[in-house]
Amino acid sequence: MLDGPISDEGKRLVIELSSVYVACDDCGHSRMLYTSSLKRVADLGVQSYRDLCHKIRCGECPPAPSHARNLTIKPTWRDSDPSGVGLEYDLVY
Repeated sequence: MLDGPISDEGKRLVIELSSVYVACDDCGHSRMLYTSSLKRVADLGVQSYRDLCHKIRCGECPPAPSHARNLTIKPTWRDSDPSGVGLEYDLVY
């Protein structure tokens, strides 16, 4: 089990995120989830960053169980974003 900042990060709320970078290690497809998309996810009931990571999948690859997904996920938290505001882009799901 992980201890320290990494495990604590999973408990943080989705609404604390400024953006999330997601890249598929299998096909190379990447995207950014910005504030507008993260707000929609929170409205659908995904509250923690850990829960969000379990829901993310590559839109280009065939559906696979979460344990078989090879994704790089890098969060940017609002309290660490120097601009204080993430850029707003909508995703095509």
